Amino acid sequence: MTLVDTRERTRVVDGGRRRRARRGALVAGSLVVAVLPLVGLASLLLRSRLDPDIENYRLHFVVFGIVGATAFLLGYAAGEAANRRGDARVLLLSLAFMATGGFLGVHALGTPGILFVDERGGFQVAIPVGLLVAAVFATASAFVDLRPELAPWLIRRRQLFTGAVLLAMGAWFAWAGVGLPPLGGSGSEAATDGLVLTIAVAGTAMYALSAVRYWRIYRHRWNLVPGAVIACFVLLAEAMVGVAVTGERAWHASWWEWHGLIVTAYLLIGLAVRREWRDERFRHLYLPSTRERHQEISVLFGDLVGFTSFAERSTPAEVAAVLNAYWSITAPLVTRRFGGEVEKFIGDGMVAVFNTRGDQPDHAVRASRAALALQGELARVARRHPEWPSLRVGVNSGEAMLREVGGDGHVAYPLVGDTVNTGARLESLAPAGGVLIGARTYVQLPAGTVVEPRLGLRVKGKDEPVNAFVLLAVP
Repeated sequence: MTLVDTRERTRVVDGGRRRRARRGALVAGSLVVAVLPLVGLASLLLRSRLDPDIENYRLHFVVFGIVGATAFLLGYAAGEAANRRGDARVLLLSLAFMATGGFLGVHALGTPGILFVDERGGFQVAIPVGLLVAAVFATASAFVDLRPELAPWLIRRRQLFTGAVLLAMGAWFAWAGVGLPPLGGSGSEAATDGLVLTIAVAGTAMYALSAVRYWRIYRHRWNLVPGAVIACFVLLAEAMVGVAVTGERAWHASWWEWHGLIVTAYLLIGLAVRREWRDERFRHLYLPSTRERHQEISVLFGDLVGFTSFAERSTPAEVAAVLNAYWSITAPLVTRRFGGEVEKFIGDGMVAVFNTRGDQPDHAVRASRAALALQGELARVARRHPEWPSLRVGVNSGEAMLREVGGDGHVAYPLVGDTVNTGARLESLAPAGGVLIGARTYVQLPAGTVVEPRLGLRVKGKDEPVNAFVLLAVP
């Protein structure tokens, strides 16, 4: 071994030791910071003079009303991201945030002097109940990657889960407000016997488990948002410890402290998300299957025939009018009527995809019917403007790969593969005002579909001829 090799090996070994030392110091520092709130809570409980009564109903309502609304809005934003990308982990986190925020709001509305004169047990335990509901979703989000087949199932039922959370919040508010047993009447959380203690123990365990699992997932690809989620879970676990040990000490400093831990937890999440790129604030939490996966899809390509020459002899205002008229019809038709996703508009061309999240087994039928409906709508436009260019459409089905590309500033999730390329080629061979579909699309259409075969087509970039069909009707 040469002297240069020895020096290089020494440098690598020393670098590894320094990285391990920094990681150990980070873990040790994090543990110290995490334990401080519990140390403070113990100090307050052990020294009564440090734990004075601080009863301020107005402050209570304002703080927890604002924090509840913030957590709920965070959950809504995460839910929109989950819906757009089909990510089950972010969906489950959004449900956890919404549950916490919603029950915080219920607790705030139950503050004496707001809607009710007296204190009611149901409103007093609303925060622990909301944290327990959230803990279930948080734990599921931490382990959902172990069962990838569950992700599409959860995404398909996202509205059901969201509705269940909203229904639970409304039902708890009504139950507490009416005063039905065992939450009826006035009094402290102790009126619910062992309910709060049971909730606190279960919630502490689930949040701690979730924090450990998230740390194991993200320790090698550290980022601000996963770090904030871990910190949030740690703080919520400690808040649950506070729920368990404060007991009758409502409105004391120790009671305010575990409330403050909840506030801090969601402030961390809000600040971390705020610092991320606005279009993909939650992408560092996405599952591996969201970032890259193989998927059976149907792709629809549309293009205006002779658009370049039309634009050459027309004014810019006329060109803009054509594009606006066509694409304002296309987008809602594809997305709302047939459940597809418009991936992009490129000048006079457009691309739409069906079954990107694996929840449309009839994607070929949807894409074909969307193509025919689109041509039908644009035919009516053409009758009013015969000088405008007509649209040709190509549809193809098969396997493609969805993959995340780019970084902060621009992130895209394009579908790539032969299925997509062939779809684009079919569109270029489609008749003006018509629809040309691939063979794998045709075999998935129902009996009675009317087509005109176009067999043995030579397609640019492919060695073998392609069989295609001009689509006329789908029953």
